Amino acid sequence: MPPDRQQSVIDWVGEFSNLVVIRSLTKFYRLPGLRLGYAVAQPETLRRWQKWRDPWSVNVLAAAAGVAAVQDADFQRQTWDWLEAANAQMYEGLKGLSGLRPLPSCANFFLVGAQVSTRALQTQLLKQYQIYIRDCMSFERLGDRYFRVAVKTLEENQRLLAAIAQVLPQLSETAHAR
Repeated sequence: MPPDRQQSVIDWVGEFSNLVVIRSLTKFYRLPGLRLGYAVAQPETLRRWQKWRDPWSVNVLAAAAGVAAVQDADFQRQTWDWLEAANAQMYEGLKGLSGLRPLPSCANFFLVGAQVSTRALQTQLLKQYQIYIRDCMSFERLGDRYFRVAVKTLEENQRLLAAIAQVLPQLSETAHAR
């Protein structure tokens, strides 16, 4: 999100000694293999973390990529402009599909609740359309009724929405037949 529309609790770090805000550069800058980010916390908390972390948690190449990425203002502006339209398209598209409950998002991905098994949805999308959605089984309390999708180009988003629209009724019929 552009700086004027960001949502964060970073300003609260000074008030709460147990608050640590972790930010990732990998999603916005499309650097998933680098696993690059940073933490904001009170100095004492960060000093304790220094004792626990790996001594070389970021390699030289990842650090150089991170510096180059955050200095690329043109890329940031283009991404913010693209994301606003693509995010709105994806949200409205997901919201329009019966049996899905997307949560509003300022990021370039959505958490979506589903009335059907997301593992089954994931399997069918992969099998029929070679589209992979991330299930949320590893997130405590979300289980098999939530998945996550990335916001991509308008064409890729439309392809995903069309595929889900085809697969959801099949899964709903199967679930009702049981």
